Amino acid sequence: MFRLDRVVRYALLIPALIFPQLSTAQDCESLKTATAEGIVSALDHGDIKTEYCARIAFTRIEELPKDESIPILIHHLSFKWPSSNAPHGMRGRTPAIESLCNIGPSAVPLLIDFLAQDVNEGSIEHAYAIEALAEIPHTDVVPTIRLLRRRSAALAGTPASVRLEAVARYMLKTYCPAGRMRQQCEKELREAD
Repeated sequence: MFRLDRVVRYALLIPALIFPQLSTAQDCESLKTATAEGIVSALDHGDIKTEYCARIAFTRIEELPKDESIPILIHHLSFKWPSSNAPHGMRGRTPAIESLCNIGPSAVPLLIDFLAQDVNEGSIEHAYAIEALAEIPHTDVVPTIRLLRRRSAALAGTPASVRLEAVARYMLKTYCPAGRMRQQCEKELREAD
């Protein structure tokens, strides 16, 4: 009898070890009808534990009016996909970056504002905001670099201006690599000025 009890326990434990996503299942139905405050609270308190729930939460945030959704997404740039059921715990973009890209160009001004005000230029949020800025236009970062430079010029003489100019240089270097592509980017930037 004692041995059978151990066998049953091990039989129940093995699937939990092999398939951890089954043991971390989460009821996400309440997120489908939650208020913006409820979703933000769930994100802030670590209540989102599966990719499915994260997808529901960020989709709901995207559905909010843009003046509400974009600040929430920027605030949650560092929220990573839960690794419980992501392939090998690896994914590219964060859910917030995906949502900002889905919202599109209307997110650019608030991302630029965030970067202008963010004094912690080494933070992951700063890096993710730049990534979102680069990915929103999908193929051409030149208009975004142009916007950064114009905003920097408008704020001339301030720390925000310096930060935005640094982001513009970084984007040019990173997203317009050396060679023919860099020359094309610089030509387009000169023509616009």
